[in-house]
Amino acid sequence: MPADQKTSPTPRDPDETRRRIQQAAFDLFVEKGFADVAMREIAERSGVTKSLIHHHFGSKDALWKSSKEAAFELYAENQRKDLMQATSSNSDLLRRGVINYFQFLKDHPEVVRLFSWSHLERDEYLGENDSELVRLGAARIREAQEAGIFRDDINPVHVITTFVITCTHWFAAHSHHGQWDGIGSDEDFLDDFLNIFMDGLKPQTAGSA
Repeated sequence: MPADQKTSPTPRDPDETRRRIQQAAFDLFVEKGFADVAMREIAERSGVTKSLIHHHFGSKDALWKSSKEAAFELYAENQRKDLMQATSSNSDLLRRGVINYFQFLKDHPEVVRLFSWSHLERDEYLGENDSELVRLGAARIREAQEAGIFRDDINPVHVITTFVITCTHWFAAHSHHGQWDGIGSDEDFLDDFLNIFMDGLKPQTAGSA
């Protein structure tokens, strides 16, 4: 999301007022999670009265929801187009999806932190928000399974779950595993993960099980 600006919004510019409120809420949610952020803090950070925040968004819950939507949509828009416009299902489509998601998280550490807060607080909305994208991705994987490109004994949703959780946790826990002797760079890890992940999806040959 764009960096916050300190100039005060005017009543004649409701879009700018909403943007300032949303940015302030987003930044605070990234820093502290949902539970520890007060509407007063959002008002102070944005330079907008609490009554005006309620006028534009209604509640802190609505701001939390819109913050997650904005963060997710940064990634989802391009991935959605890729899935819908692909003329055929193949391993390159899935590989590209993994790379794009990994790079998105690397470029947006604030989103990793926001998602981590959401998971800690057992927030179910993220799962609802990305369900359409998961459905599209699973349909493409299923097509590749039916075409014999991927093994057909694995749940397509579990394929997506595997790379989403792995990529997310790689960045969320970087300060932990980054201390391990022999740990590679982000690029090294992605290359190794793709080799393991994509090889594991290849159709099983006789005697390989």
